Order: sequence, then structure tokens, then C-alpha cells
Amino acid sequence: MKENKPFGFKDKFGYALGDFGCNMSFAFINSYMMLYFVSCLGILPQHYAIIIVVAKIWDAINDPIIGGVCDASKPKGNSKFKPWIRYGSIPLLASSVLMFIYIPNAPYAAKIALCLGTYIIWSVAYTSVNVPYGSMQSVITKDSLERAELSKSRSIGAMFAQLPSMVLLPLIIYDKNDQPRGSIFIYIVAIMGVIGVVAFQLMCNLVTERETPTVNKHQKFNYFKTLLSFFKNRPIMALTLSTVSHTALVVTIINSMQYIFMYYFSNTKLIAVGTFIAGFPMLFAIILVKPLIKRFSKKVLCTYPFIISIISTAIITFVKIKNPFVWLIFVAIAMLSGSFYTVLIWAMVADSIDYQEKKTGRREESSIYATYSLFRKLAQGIGSAIISLSLSLTGYNAALGSNQAENVANNIYFMTGFLPFIGSILCFVAMLFYNIDDKKISKKI
Repeated sequence: MKENKPFGFKDKFGYALGDFGCNMSFAFINSYMMLYFVSCLGILPQHYAIIIVVAKIWDAINDPIIGGVCDASKPKGNSKFKPWIRYGSIPLLASSVLMFIYIPNAPYAAKIALCLGTYIIWSVAYTSVNVPYGSMQSVITKDSLERAELSKSRSIGAMFAQLPSMVLLPLIIYDKNDQPRGSIFIYIVAIMGVIGVVAFQLMCNLVTERETPTVNKHQKFNYFKTLLSFFKNRPIMALTLSTVSHTALVVTIINSMQYIFMYYFSNTKLIAVGTFIAGFPMLFAIILVKPLIKRFSKKVLCTYPFIISIISTAIITFVKIKNPFVWLIFVAIAMLSGSFYTVLIWAMVADSIDYQEKKTGRREESSIYATYSLFRKLAQGIGSAIISLSLSLTGYNAALGSNQAENVANNIYFMTGFLPFIGSILCFVAMLFYNIDDKKISKKI
């Protein structure tokens, strides 16, 4: 034990600030990057799909590289992870701002270069902060319930960071013709980025790393060995497969809302309401997770509610609902069903890191977290590409603005429900294979 300070509010609040800082950049880019480059700068949806897949492949590759370097690094100032977060937050801010330079009259190739080049730079900066931050949970505490509290705190931080993107920004980025104003994006991301830097610095002052990270002089970095062990780790594979399904398919319903409200419901003013309602169920999960985790295991809370999500997304896919508020009720039910999974996922990742150490005798928190993050980021790229390609398949033409073909609105409606419907099924099946008991690691592989 490095320090005798008991686990408490400072750790939870500080750890929440970490994900708050991450999402000050990530939430905006994840929600508005496609809208900016496709609708504001005029990049074709099919071209954007290719760009984002290439960018996410690079983004995923640099995760284990940085994770391995972090694992091999020696603690500085009684911390193995905080220096990465402190200094990495500055390039993260700068690269976020560069991405949204407004060049509507630039050559098409320049727009492509801006999109791909700045995203690649941003992804390295983001990974340099996010991987150490996520890995840190495993050294803050070993207690299962305390890890659940940290995972909940992380979700709280993410939720508060996402509120501006969900509620405030849809009210200010659109003009009177319901079209996005590309020139203001850079100012928004700059303000959010500065707030994120402050949050990171505060987090580093509040969180205590109690468990001394293992730096074994005889343990050489061998990522291929780590990767082989990763694929033999049943719980982390269950989490990885469910995360890919959840990220690439289920949560696309939030990013698709901009288009369903623009063209199917013909009311962009409801985008803020819709994204808020989709995100609001997370609050219930955050409130209920502590009493429920004492009665049910993480696996139960993160598996069987997906059945409700399957039913809800099936309804909004195959039943043509004309009232946007009725549609949003089913969306809220679907999102609530998966919210326990979202809240507890990070605690289960930390448990899976311990599971791997028990099986292999190697302590590789950053490398395992980074490998999980690799697949999560690939899923984000796949999700963005799926939305972009699906949008293209609906017949959507960005050049036509609000004057789309008649069948486009109905096709967008089907797309918005069908993707999370398939994703919910896959999440449920994948989580059936998660085999870690909350009180002791299962002996089953």
C-alpha cells in the first residue's frame, strides 16, 4: 500500500472529473464530427465512411503502443499514470481545436486531408490521456464494490460532460433553416477543451493510487504474448464483443437523431429534447446501481436488461410511429435497459485485468486496458461508418439540404431503429459468457 488514506469521496469525485475531461473533447467530436465534415464542409458520406474507418484503425493501433509504453514506464512522483494525464491534456486541447478549422471554400482534397490528418493527431493525444486514466482504476482500489463506485463516478463525469452536446449545442449550432453553422464549431470545441484541461489537473490532485503498480524488471514488454492471453481471457472477450456491439450499433441511435428529426419528424428543435431523453435514463442507473449491486451481480445487471432493449428497438424499427414523443419513450426505455451496462463496464474491465494477472502471472493493466480500448475504438469507427454508409443507402444527398427525396425520411427512420435492435441482441448474447463472480474470480476459463 502506497498510502493509508481510505477510499472515499475525493477519489470518486476526482475520478469523475477524469472522464468529464475526456468527454469535453470526445463527446463533441463523437457527436458532431460527421455533421461538420459531411453537412458543413460537404464531404460525401461514403468518403467520410472510408476516412473514419482508416482513422479509427490507426486510433486503435496506437492504444496498445501507448499502453505498452505506459506499462514499461516507472512511477514518477508516487504515480505511474498521472504524469501522462497532466501533460497529455494540452496536446488534446490543441488537436481538438485544429480539427474544426472552417474551410468551406477549400479544395475537396484539402477537406479530406483536414478530416483525416487532424483526427489522427487528435487520436494520439486522446489515447495518451485516456489509456492511463482508464488503467488507473485498477490501482486506486482492489475492492469490488469500490470499483463499482468508481465506474459509477466515471459514468457521472461522462454524463455531465455530454450534457452540453446533448442539450445546449443543438439549440445554437443550427440556423433558421435548420442547417448547421460550421463557423461556430471551433469556438465551441475550444471552450470545452479548456474546461477539460482544468478537470484533468483537478483529478490528478484528488485521486489516490493505493496499489503500487507492478514494474517487474524481468517482465519484458511482449504485446503478442499479451494479445494471446487477452483472447484466452473469457470475461474480457465477453466485454469486448458486447462493447463492440453496443458502441457500433446500439448507441448509433443518438448520433442518428440529428437526421431523423431533420427529415422524418421535420423539427430540429426536438434534437436537444431527444438527445436529453436518450441520455437521461443513465441518471436512474447511477442512482439505482449501488443498492442493486448488493442484491444482483454485475453480470445480471449488465445482461438481462438487454432483453427489454431488444423489444423496445424492435418496436421503433418495425412500427411506423408518427408522434416524436411516443418514439422517444421507446428510445428512453431501450437506453435505460443498457444503462447499467454502461455504468458498470469499467468496473468489469478492472476485474478482468485482475483475472488476467491470476491466469498469467503478469501485471499489464495498461496493455490490457489499451487492447480493450483498441476494439472499442474500432467499434466507434465502425459505428460512424455504418451511420454514414446507411445514410448514403437511404438516398440522402447533403447537397439537397432539406429538399430530400420522398422516401429518404422513411429509410432514415428504419435505419435509426434497426441498428440498435441488432446491437441489443448481440450485447445480450455476448454478456452471457461473462464469468467473473463479484466476490471471487470464477475458476472457469
